[in-house]
Amino acid sequence: MVKTKIKDPELISKRQRQICAGAMNVFKNKGFHATSIREIAKASRISLGSLYDYIEKKEDILFLVHKQILHDLYAVLDESIKKYDDPVAQLIHAARELFYSSMPLKDEVLFIYTETKSLERKYLHEVLQRESEFVGRFEALIRDGLAKGVFSCPNPEIAANLVAYLLAVVPLRGWNILPRHSQEDLLEHLLGLVLHCVGVSPEAAGEAREGWQ
Repeated sequence: MVKTKIKDPELISKRQRQICAGAMNVFKNKGFHATSIREIAKASRISLGSLYDYIEKKEDILFLVHKQILHDLYAVLDESIKKYDDPVAQLIHAARELFYSSMPLKDEVLFIYTETKSLERKYLHEVLQRESEFVGRFEALIRDGLAKGVFSCPNPEIAANLVAYLLAVVPLRGWNILPRHSQEDLLEHLLGLVLHCVGVSPEAAGEAREGWQ
């Protein structure tokens, strides 16, 4: 938890989001280590003194950026899963929603992938725990599909990690793929790989393909 001098939770959340947005505008151009707190304050349109009401040091902001992005992606995943009862539909629509949600966040997601190593130990532990929970959501979904006989894979934990990694393709490899291929073509191929990872039968995959086109 980042220590603050402010007691109002809503104001803390609002200002920390403002700080994260300003910080990312600078981080994307200069990187984390080369960015100063003064530059972050200016980009956030918050005075340097006021900035320190919401954080203690620059490393706090790096953690908050990680936390915010992960929170937003988890919210997309949870909401998309809640809409369906069938595990195949849940997986397809979760993948679709995360794919499209990652498009405007691709720079931010790539940033947290590359700068996780710069987190302080206490923050690194929390971030890695949250990432494990993200994979755990997919593992639970896959195990449900196995129990219902619609998935077939020998190791749900490995499959869940592969699915989570595949869904990071836009921030990690979009710079190379999207200039030559459409988002729709990439998504179709991605969904095929995701379904293959969990062992969806060709018949079910064909029905699913009709559903997403």
